[in-house]
Amino acid sequence: LENKSRRPKTNPNETSIRIKERIIELRKDKNQCAKKIGWDLREEGINIHFQTIQKIIKTEGLTRKYRSRKIKTNYLKKQWLPGEMVEIDIKWVPSRPKGDRLYQFTAIDSASRWRYLKAYSFQSNVFAVRFLKELVFVAPFMIQSVKTDNGSCFTNRYLGHAMSKDPLNVRLHDFDVSCNNLNITHYLIDPGKPAQNGKVERSHRTDQEKFYDQLRFKSFEELQYKLKLWNMYYNNTKHCALAGKTPNQVLGLS
Repeated sequence: LENKSRRPKTNPNETSIRIKERIIELRKDKNQCAKKIGWDLREEGINIHFQTIQKIIKTEGLTRKYRSRKIKTNYLKKQWLPGEMVEIDIKWVPSRPKGDRLYQFTAIDSASRWRYLKAYSFQSNVFAVRFLKELVFVAPFMIQSVKTDNGSCFTNRYLGHAMSKDPLNVRLHDFDVSCNNLNITHYLIDPGKPAQNGKVERSHRTDQEKFYDQLRFKSFEELQYKLKLWNMYYNNTKHCALAGKTPNQVLGLS
């Protein structure tokens, strides 16, 4: 007679099939990471460690495939206060109704990750200034400083000398003039270093994956409406960087 394994056929600590199915469902529906799935399950009365969730996701073949990355230097992160630093950037809208080029202006608070979005038909000084004034009006905090790239909508960094009669007295950009009038400090990132505006760049990737890749719109007005709903959803979504809180919760708005 051959010896048979005495190993238990079942594991008393194994995650139930019902919970596994719920984890897979949340992963497919929302494409969330293990921590966010764990937070959603906790609200449903299910307590499970995020590492267990990660193993289940990996077993089901639902993990993301990443490219190999170069070793990067770790920098000490500053703890911002709401409104102390707001990153601003522009994203071109990939889906164009009637072939028209549209642009999404984005502002994100470094402390709370609270965002404000607005779509415009052009990217210009006029719309950059208009967006800044609207941002100051709707933001639930006082804005002390903003950070942008070196686009011509935001700075004369590469055009100021050529457009000024006196090279030592460079003409101020309209955006800088508005910042001065609103008592806001305007910072510029280094040329070719979009990672220095990393929060707004990362949020644009979320916009692409979970908003633009998921819908189509037939008009500029429809885009404005859906973008407003999407921004409301974003500000009420849990963030890993906020330890499971939403931007509105951090600001005491919900």
